[in-house]
Amino acid sequence: MFKIAFRNLWDHKLRSALLAAAIVAGVSFVVASFVFTDSLGSSFDGVFEQALDAYDISIDPATDEEVDPFAPVSDLPTFGGSILGLVSEVDGVESVTPSIQTTAAIDFGEASNPFGGPPTTAFSWAEGGIWELVDGQAPTNPSEVLVFVGTAEENDISIGDTIRVAFDGPVSEFQVVGTMSFGETTDLFGASFLAYEFDAAEELFDMRGQLSTVAINVTEGTDVDILVDTLNALLPPEVEAQSSQSAVEEEASDLKQGLSFFNTFLLAFSGIALVVGLFVVYNAFRVVVAQRTRELALLRIIGTKRLQMISSVLFEAAIIGVIASAIGILVGAGLASGIRRLLELFGSALPSAGLVVAPRTIVVGFVVGIVATLISATLPALRTARISPMEALRDIPSATSASLTSKIIGGLVLAGSFVLIIFGSVAADGSQSAFTGETGPLKLVGLGGFLLFIGLYLTARFMAKPIIGFLGIRAKKMTTRLARENAIRTPRRTATTAAALMIGLGLVVMVSILSASVQDQILAATEDSVSADIFIQPGGANFFGSLPDGIEEIVSDVDGIDTATGLSLKPVELPGGGANNFLLGVRPEGMDSFLKFAVLAGSLDDMTGDGIAVQKIEADAQGFDLGDEVPITIDGTLYNFKLAVVFELLGDTPDDQSYYLNVERLMEIDPDVGTNTVAIVLKPGILPADGKEAVLDALVDYPTVSILTLDDLVGQIKALLGGIVAMIGGLLLMSVFIALIGIVLTLYLAVIERTREIGLLRAIGMSKAQVRKTIRFEAVLIALFGAVLGIFLGVFLGWGLVRAI
Repeated sequence: MFKIAFRNLWDHKLRSALLAAAIVAGVSFVVASFVFTDSLGSSFDGVFEQALDAYDISIDPATDEEVDPFAPVSDLPTFGGSILGLVSEVDGVESVTPSIQTTAAIDFGEASNPFGGPPTTAFSWAEGGIWELVDGQAPTNPSEVLVFVGTAEENDISIGDTIRVAFDGPVSEFQVVGTMSFGETTDLFGASFLAYEFDAAEELFDMRGQLSTVAINVTEGTDVDILVDTLNALLPPEVEAQSSQSAVEEEASDLKQGLSFFNTFLLAFSGIALVVGLFVVYNAFRVVVAQRTRELALLRIIGTKRLQMISSVLFEAAIIGVIASAIGILVGAGLASGIRRLLELFGSALPSAGLVVAPRTIVVGFVVGIVATLISATLPALRTARISPMEALRDIPSATSASLTSKIIGGLVLAGSFVLIIFGSVAADGSQSAFTGETGPLKLVGLGGFLLFIGLYLTARFMAKPIIGFLGIRAKKMTTRLARENAIRTPRRTATTAAALMIGLGLVVMVSILSASVQDQILAATEDSVSADIFIQPGGANFFGSLPDGIEEIVSDVDGIDTATGLSLKPVELPGGGANNFLLGVRPEGMDSFLKFAVLAGSLDDMTGDGIAVQKIEADAQGFDLGDEVPITIDGTLYNFKLAVVFELLGDTPDDQSYYLNVERLMEIDPDVGTNTVAIVLKPGILPADGKEAVLDALVDYPTVSILTLDDLVGQIKALLGGIVAMIGGLLLMSVFIALIGIVLTLYLAVIERTREIGLLRAIGMSKAQVRKTIRFEAVLIALFGAVLGIFLGVFLGWGLVRAI
């Protein structure tokens, strides 16, 4: 039987190649996910290993909680520099190297520091650290700076050039005296880095007497672990010492944890591609088994056992799985390089790294490919056990019609999916569940969507005849009528082939509709609820940081500006938790300068002392009534504010940042809280573009800020969503490609099955061109059938998700 399996594969090379191609596509995606993240992680491992040679012990701020990855570098914890003298006197300490760092911005013009762009970090330079001097010399005075190689190459900065840099204040000019690299790495996701002489950095960063970290080298023969324990016994509780090995392992762990998210993201699309591949392989093996019914029946007559027949089909599948997996691993390595290039085209500069194909990746590739192929072939293989020796007497395999039970099950699953999606959508109406944390409706729609996939697959065979009949209703010529009848004649085969296309195309449609709907709602909500014409916010990646002092006063004096109102942002622990726990500090009389809202209960005049305003959807979600206590934890201290105002943003705009406190009270609690946003309202007749130009001129020496008109904000939203949709759509097209392979494979098998029929048609005068036209039109009908199912699935599920969100 194994010889027969080998011979069957060899005699049908094209069929075997198409089957393998469906598996190759899925396996290569899985392998590419692991190769890409492993390669990137390996490049950082090399840099971290260099850090082990740079120092033995590091002293850093002690934090019980994880540092917010979105926090600006300037907001990261620091500690007093007085510990330097204490540490230097400890036996075993050979040298002590202090370091400080902060955020900065290089002034490259108006578009140099867009909101959400890569960050710029400035730090104090130290010889012998993990940063290496590439060219030039180290800075020796406050007017000199070292620039990261990647930053210099990207922006055509040369040694001797003068660059404009701002920290938490106006811009200053510095001469570039050299370039540096992070070990051997010259690209770090587009981020920029600057290095200054230590004493100059203290003044420039406004960090006199403060340190970010201290690197320690020990004398020869000193036990590092013992010295770490000694230092921790001497150091104050706000700082801690750890060996470089522990620090490097922690950094590497945090990095790989971040990379694991991207790996999971890619694996999700790999799974979709594999599922589509399963449909293709299952359909192909089912058709092949049906075509070989007479051959298998003859084998039964000469004494072949059922188990041998099952094993023969599974052995064919295993061979295809092994070969496809091996090819998929090679293709996946190349695809990983392509993903890297694609991300670089989107502006994400990545560290240089060779491809790392770990043994785990090879094992996973083979396991996924072989198991997927065997799973697809299992049901067709089991069908061989039911072939009777009497089937050898038949010229044409007997067709089986769908049972009433299968029709009922398919109908019930499809109806159940409709009920769940509609019920989840209706339940979310008016509650804005995704913004209040009540995700029950969203989960219902998600479950309904999963059942919708299954229900459409189970019922597709019953819908094939009426839908394809309708799609081909205008087919009048003999060739097109034959094509339509061929597609209808085997509805199960047609439905399974179309289902593969339905999955990929349905997801593409769903993502497109979800993106377009969310974008339209955001844009409409922005116009309905925002009254400001221009916004000033921290630039770069400093989303939740503070603007330089005095920005609000500077722009208030600009001609054409009616009002300029500041808004503060303070991370807190809100009732019910949530993803974005922020308290907004506002001047009650100036809230209408940046928001369009309606007060539903209370009065803005009551926002004094502990009086707080909460948006209606949040008040309803938490069960707050006017006058209730609102518990909020700020910097570890619980405050019970009084609900003084319940308001609602106009345009039915949801907002998860719904707690507004008088900024004077917020500054009493935290005097260091800064201004996060300045909202500007222009005088009548002043165009936003002209107002922005005037603000840019006034803030020419403040490149750390981002200045946006409402149109700019809308443009950024469109660009962000457009990029996400393009990336997701591109990944989903892999599953569509596999589905098209399935159509080719199905029609190829159909041509083989109809050899006698086609021969008879040729005998009565059908030309070769007419035969080709018949097959092509059948392909079009099957693709249209899959498209109809996919578009319906995508539109209906997209509608449900939009409603639930």
